[in-house]
Amino acid sequence: MTLRIRWSAAVALVATLATAALAAPPAVAAPDPPSRRADPAFVVRDGSRLSLAGRPFRFAGPNMYWLGLDENVGGTDPADPPAVDHPTYFRIRDGLTTAKRMGATVVRAHTLGVSTGDPRSLEPALGQFNPAAFDRIDYAVAEAGRLGLRLVVPLTDNWQYYHGGRYDFLRWLGLSTDDDGALFYTDPAARAAFKQYVRTLLTHVNRYTGKAYPDDPTIMAWELGNELNGMTADWVDDLAGHVKTLAPRQLVAAGSQHGTDPAVLGSPYVDISDSHYYPPTAAGIAADAAAATAAGKVYLAGEFGSGQATDELLDQVAANPDVSGALFWSLFGHHDHSGFVPHGDGFTVHYPGDTPAMRAAVAALTRFAGTMAGRPAPAVIGDQPLLTAVDADYGITTLRWRGTAGAAGYLVQRRGAGGAWATVSGTRPLRADDAPWFDLATPAGPASYRVVAVDATGAAVAVSPPVRTDRASDQVVDPLEDWFVSAGHSDSLRRTPTTGGVLVAPARGRSGELRYRRDGLTAATVTVTSTGRPRAVVEVSADGTTGWRPTRPRIDRTGPGRYALTVTGLRDVRGMRVVWRPDARFAVASVALSARSDSVTDTVPGAFALTAPAPDATGVSRLAALDWSAAPGAAYYSLTVSEHADLSAPLVAVSGLRTPGFTPTTAWPAGATLHVRVTATNGYGSTVTDAAFTTRADLPGVVVDDFDTYPSDAELAAAYPRNTGGDPIAATLAPPGEGSGHSMRLSWTPGASGYAGVIRTLPAAQDWRGTTGLRMWVEPGADGQQLTVQFVASGFYWEKTLTFAGTGARVVEVPFADFAPPPWATPGPLDLGAVTQVSLYPGGATGPASLRLDSLGAYAS
Repeated sequence: MTLRIRWSAAVALVATLATAALAAPPAVAAPDPPSRRADPAFVVRDGSRLSLAGRPFRFAGPNMYWLGLDENVGGTDPADPPAVDHPTYFRIRDGLTTAKRMGATVVRAHTLGVSTGDPRSLEPALGQFNPAAFDRIDYAVAEAGRLGLRLVVPLTDNWQYYHGGRYDFLRWLGLSTDDDGALFYTDPAARAAFKQYVRTLLTHVNRYTGKAYPDDPTIMAWELGNELNGMTADWVDDLAGHVKTLAPRQLVAAGSQHGTDPAVLGSPYVDISDSHYYPPTAAGIAADAAAATAAGKVYLAGEFGSGQATDELLDQVAANPDVSGALFWSLFGHHDHSGFVPHGDGFTVHYPGDTPAMRAAVAALTRFAGTMAGRPAPAVIGDQPLLTAVDADYGITTLRWRGTAGAAGYLVQRRGAGGAWATVSGTRPLRADDAPWFDLATPAGPASYRVVAVDATGAAVAVSPPVRTDRASDQVVDPLEDWFVSAGHSDSLRRTPTTGGVLVAPARGRSGELRYRRDGLTAATVTVTSTGRPRAVVEVSADGTTGWRPTRPRIDRTGPGRYALTVTGLRDVRGMRVVWRPDARFAVASVALSARSDSVTDTVPGAFALTAPAPDATGVSRLAALDWSAAPGAAYYSLTVSEHADLSAPLVAVSGLRTPGFTPTTAWPAGATLHVRVTATNGYGSTVTDAAFTTRADLPGVVVDDFDTYPSDAELAAAYPRNTGGDPIAATLAPPGEGSGHSMRLSWTPGASGYAGVIRTLPAAQDWRGTTGLRMWVEPGADGQQLTVQFVASGFYWEKTLTFAGTGARVVEVPFADFAPPPWATPGPLDLGAVTQVSLYPGGATGPASLRLDSLGAYAS
């Protein structure tokens, strides 16, 4: 039954369109044969194969779902969590260049087509379109075209993720989301609303290329949706035909979550059958490829988990002529300010790789792409590296830099007054995520630093602009891709992408300002572009908020149409701003600020002590983090933990810790006395503190979590985020169920999704070999409640659903023999050597409910 909950002019319009559609179904012609529609710039279908300019076309590459709307936007500070926003131009450019460097010829990008339901999306509400959302989509398409990449673009999503999907149309129309959202395929109003969205997207003209999307060969295929389960044959025919009518020279792809879909294989309007694999197997891919090509379709492995990317697997896939393409999940580039864009789904790939396992996968994926394309990956390089922060920390200089797409590593170089550049970071190139990096031999006088990006042979491929500093100054460079460094700005300011950067300015005839606030500002350099001597106003303020007064910057021409406005000798200044008058004709390209460091000393660090666990404490959680008081004047800390008093055979030996604390990635030994040494270091020497504690012995086996180490609900929720495709659920701290410390309470409300759960991605893979099953303390909130426990072992999913009688607390032990692959997952062997994820899905309730858990781990018999 159809449930109507509201009516609006937009709904009425859709209903009118739907009524017309039912009265006279649109006549959709079958696609022209290749000979009639061939265009040498477009990839075309020839039966179950693809070709480009008359030559066979096979491909490999990544999924980069975030190119149009990003859920990973935010600062590098943990207090600034990720948020949904449009990705920066740098991230788009850097990510696509990285894909090219890995040999990709095709990229699949969800949010270039799936963009509904969020204020920043293309269609925030029914019939209301947001033209601003096209900007990043346009830019990504243009950059892909510049790099010679092709795109597969889904048009909606089966799941309720941040970027929207098919459920948005049902909710907007007041239609029921029961039965897995089946009304999306059968209700005429829903179909008409989605077709209107597709028409709006496919008739758009790209502002950067001047081409309408259907006229751009960069877009190889439009996919009806990501993992669309339950598609009906008439819906597939109607929507695929609709796309063919709007974009006759581009291909249409479709596929459900697993295997091949009969509705897709039977449609005369679909070119490509798309299947997904978690984990991938050569046999599974071969079976689906055979089914698709037997039906006359091109076959694409649209997603496969990167963790299983090995030569053994990928060589078999490449050798199978039925496989036209395969795209791994998923690729992320460099962060705008330092390191890489983080993403915690367990399948994240950074180039050239954060860990040995990831580096091996990157190498295998790159070789695979070269085999599929018939040529090796090109040695492309992205933007030059950029030193974004150079700080004086108690006599030691620390540096952060933005990385370069395609670079294999980085060398830090220093130059003293009148000297030559010398590499000070050692012979082994650093990684992009090795920042912050410490110059332990910081000179006493002023010095300049730069970062050199190198390739796999160690040859320099790009160099950052130098930054000059001393032991008493901090430097920060703002590339202006986001507002992370700035303290505020006018709403009128807009970014315009350029080669290797952006320009910031208000629209012509508008005023505006860009503000910064830092304690102890001493100098600033604002780089601008202007057709003549810039009429830029630079003002400073004692408090960074009021009392702004103009300065007289020195203006130097640094290149054609480019000027540096430099203000020096500032005292008692906390704020700086750039002001545009309505008649101004300049744009800001970058801002560099120098400030007096508040981390200045001339002595070794002061005394400090281990605070948690308390020295000589017993019964300590095996997951306990170590905390110590801040040592006055410390630039960084080193930590050694051992079961031996002489600190031999250490369990932990790390250096370069910026803050006083350390969280282990594996559990401490049970019932062991651990000896701890923390060393605080600065440019003038070191101070040491020693302590010991004893762990609890009542949790044998491998501890997954005892919930005792989280200081707040926010920390727990960050470790156990909800599955965003499910119903609302929250993880909060509760009194201990077993032992001391805390338990975890899961509170959920059953809804349209039919499930709710939290996902714990383990900080490091755990080895559960030698254990018998999973053990946990559980206190149900009501009789008949259920709990589905799911884990990922060596890439394969396993789960078991428990049903509880009564509400009494109990210890539950579930042998691994009772676990089985979920019905939607690819079966595989139970290899407990690398467990990467544990998820908890409570159920069995009809209204708001909760249950508690404690002492979750793998037990030994």
